[in-house]
Amino acid sequence: MNNKYPYKVKSLPYQIVSLEPIIDKTTLSIHHDKIYLNYVEKLNLLIKENKCLENYTLEELIYNPYLIPPTIINKVLYYAGGIYNHELYFDNLSPTKNTQINGLFKDKILEEYKTIENYQETLFNIATSPINYHWIITTINNKNKIETIGLKDNDTSIPLNLYPLLVIDITEHAYFIKYHNHKDHYLKNILTIINYDVINERLKKI
Repeated sequence: MNNKYPYKVKSLPYQIVSLEPIIDKTTLSIHHDKIYLNYVEKLNLLIKENKCLENYTLEELIYNPYLIPPTIINKVLYYAGGIYNHELYFDNLSPTKNTQINGLFKDKILEEYKTIENYQETLFNIATSPINYHWIITTINNKNKIETIGLKDNDTSIPLNLYPLLVIDITEHAYFIKYHNHKDHYLKNILTIINYDVINERLKKI
């Protein structure tokens, strides 16, 4: 992600209907064309009014909050984090169904969790936690070890020095129309359409 102001809406790498029946067209359309779009528009408006920020990438804004005027820091980080997380999320989904963990990512998962089942249990524990996280992010730390974390709002893993690999949005807007309050069903199904080629490419870039 090297985009700078004015930030652009990134097109989906698949058709809006391609993730059905796992993610329905209405949900994906609202998610990408309204919620994600709103973050881009709101951040651009803030940057337009604060030109001292217009030469920074999303990562630079998130990783260096001291660059942001105190009066707008919370808004900038919220919108920038929303853009950053959503682009990772949309990009690591695949219209190919029944995808399987593979490649270097699988090796890293087995190294940390011993089995795929243990890893998936970690994902479900975060999704169903009473803390009510909004994001599940599997990351790699500066010791080259896998860490899976839950984050709230539009917080990102960047300030924690954790590089995001797999990003899953577990906010209600990502699943409620189809799955209602069954977040666990959404997570179970979305794990069948993860694009592990994208995740392995992210891992190779570290």
